[in-house]
Amino acid sequence: MLALKENNICSWSSGQSPIVLGDIICDTKSVAIWERVKNDAITGYFEAVFTSLGLGIKAMFEVNTLKQQLDTMLPEHDGKADVIEDIYLLTDMLTCLFDCKEVGLRLVPLTSAMCPSFHRDNIPVRLVNTYIGAGTQWLPLEQLRSTPFAESQQHVSQTNFGMYYKHNDIQTMNTFEVGMLKGEAWHESLGAVHRSCPVAKGEKRVLLTLDPM
Repeated sequence: MLALKENNICSWSSGQSPIVLGDIICDTKSVAIWERVKNDAITGYFEAVFTSLGLGIKAMFEVNTLKQQLDTMLPEHDGKADVIEDIYLLTDMLTCLFDCKEVGLRLVPLTSAMCPSFHRDNIPVRLVNTYIGAGTQWLPLEQLRSTPFAESQQHVSQTNFGMYYKHNDIQTMNTFEVGMLKGEAWHESLGAVHRSCPVAKGEKRVLLTLDPM
């Protein structure tokens, strides 16, 4: 990580066009974020069916049958068609970018942080999107240190693999923003360092993740 810092290299990209997600292929990028706005119909759907989602959905899907399968698996309510179209859009983008026909899809309702510690995933790449609630938190790789910071340790912590970071370097994706996170299986030293955001009592999140297969 020190080389990124010394060479003034930014390990992440963001933008208002979905094209920015393609930056994840770059040799120096660990995170790419599409800054998109909320869809009220989708938000309203997940607020209404949150309890009905149960444990959520976790399965493999082929892109050409995704819509039909989701239609049978998701609860009925206004906004369902918008949800299916949005998940299909993200799936189509992912499969086009990585030239695959299947995705590992996970759509889960959450009332607590699923992975509360900063970590890396041992996968090639993952798309993440939060439909309600705060988004995924992540750290710019160039801000990590293998040894303690020289200054006060009051607002410094360690990842679950021993790297040090300052709390004010934590980045949080907004609701509906789409993130592409590189994993260690793609590039060991460029795996995105991330965690689930804290969830206060009574708050709800709906998280979508997609893995190209």
